[in-house]
Amino acid sequence: MTQGVHVQVVTEGTATGDIAELYDEIRDHFGIGLVPDVFKLVSTRTPFLKVFWDGYRSVFDDGELPRDVKELIAAYVAREVSCQYCVDAHVLFLDLLNADAALKASLAVKEVERMDLPEPVRELLRLSGRITNESHRITGADFAKARASGWSDAQILEALWTACQFNWVTRMVSAAGLVSLGQLAEVEALTPR
Repeated sequence: MTQGVHVQVVTEGTATGDIAELYDEIRDHFGIGLVPDVFKLVSTRTPFLKVFWDGYRSVFDDGELPRDVKELIAAYVAREVSCQYCVDAHVLFLDLLNADAALKASLAVKEVERMDLPEPVRELLRLSGRITNESHRITGADFAKARASGWSDAQILEALWTACQFNWVTRMVSAAGLVSLGQLAEVEALTPR
């Protein structure tokens, strides 16, 4: 396997056809000169990569919920399930967004109640924590609390979607053995095209 991961990956330098096209789209989207490692984990199956890429964009490209809040939810879910790669990736995105430093700093605080965040954001993190740790116990009351905090149904659905997307992504990343940013980086991918 490649650089510590337990699955085969298609490197950027060897990608052809649909995978090469998807890699180009992903690389262009992020503008960092490479395809983030997480997408390479499913690169041997074009339909998987396409669904993963579409799912990622469904979370972050548009929506009613502020992008920095969605990044915080992704990082929080990752922290809850001990996926350091995902925490680091979404903290990096918070930095790239020039997000309020309190969002990033909140991830160093274990209890949501003690995070220096506005109460509505803490409520979405509480919901995200329940989705992650005890989804079978969620009731309408959990959604009512989010509504009472001022979030619209569309925003709550986005929070739910984000938390669920990152629950599956974090488990895939951990199971596949991806542990650090740049783990699958290639020298040729780091040079300008």
